[in-house]
Amino acid sequence: GNARCSAHVGPGTHGEFRPFQIPMPLPFIAVVRGGYTGESVISLQSARTMLEALDAQRFHPVYVSVSRDAWVCETVDGRALPFDRGTFTADRGNGMERFAGALIAIHGTPGEDGKLQGYLDMLGVPYQTGGVLCMAIAMSKYATTGLLRQMGFTVARSLLLHGRDAGTEQHVLEAVGLPCFVKPDGSGSSLGISKVKSADELGPALDAAFREGDTVMCEAFVQGRELTCGVLRLHGEVIALPVCEIRTDREFFDYEAKYHSDSTQELIPAPLPDEVSAEVRERSAAIYRALGCRGLVRVDHFWTGSEVVTIEVNTTPGFSPASIFPKMLKVSGIGVPRAINGLVEEMLQR
Repeated sequence: GNARCSAHVGPGTHGEFRPFQIPMPLPFIAVVRGGYTGESVISLQSARTMLEALDAQRFHPVYVSVSRDAWVCETVDGRALPFDRGTFTADRGNGMERFAGALIAIHGTPGEDGKLQGYLDMLGVPYQTGGVLCMAIAMSKYATTGLLRQMGFTVARSLLLHGRDAGTEQHVLEAVGLPCFVKPDGSGSSLGISKVKSADELGPALDAAFREGDTVMCEAFVQGRELTCGVLRLHGEVIALPVCEIRTDREFFDYEAKYHSDSTQELIPAPLPDEVSAEVRERSAAIYRALGCRGLVRVDHFWTGSEVVTIEVNTTPGFSPASIFPKMLKVSGIGVPRAINGLVEEMLQR
């Protein structure tokens, strides 16, 4: 990355040639943030955590902010740089140059559903997340659990709705029963999710979920302790981080509990029997490999007391200082800087 080329100029005092060194520009890294969903606010915080962790001696990072209206490239201190979305190039002072790599920090579309990955693939720019197929599948909670079920992992019963008619509610009650969760299938966040405990709550829950997207997943409720496990690939090795147990006095770990509730506890490492912790970590790493994930991924599970049931896979988990993933990295001893610099090194070698 930081190689230097030398050229000889003129004889030195003893007649030998002294090299003078021209520093090579550092790899130009785009930290891509924003996105088209309500989670863009969290994305800005995640992007900042990632950018601040990068080693300024080895990389030259800038932000590329993506919104529906425009894509803007700016330096850490907010100065806009000339940027061309058609070629994914920007001018940091050496004329327009293509980014060496993209560190994607967008939650939800277009950074978590494969769209941005497809764009970067077509331009030949490496990135740290999974590829198009991995991201597109994992963005659909139903597709993810359906594939995991087929691969032999334990998941909850579920049903996918593309719309609703007079018989929909009865169909949901028969297929998944009560209590159940009703979730927008392709939403990256916990927005629009309801826990339904009685038949009369089902209609409003479906309304709320369909407001967030065109497809809705209904999933059987799993009674148990809520666990999540971060996984990353570092220097070619898939590493499962210490398990986190989430305890909240809210009905479930929703958007409020994630970002605004004082009563939410995140216990790392989770106070579990060793064999359960080991099973959750092994399961999470196995799922990471099976789905072809890359970068930082968080796999959510419930432990019922007798079995581990996998709920979903987050392929661009929150990475703000308040997020679980940086806390798991800290407890593991890896820490945020080593993880982020390692991801970027690996990305640039691809």
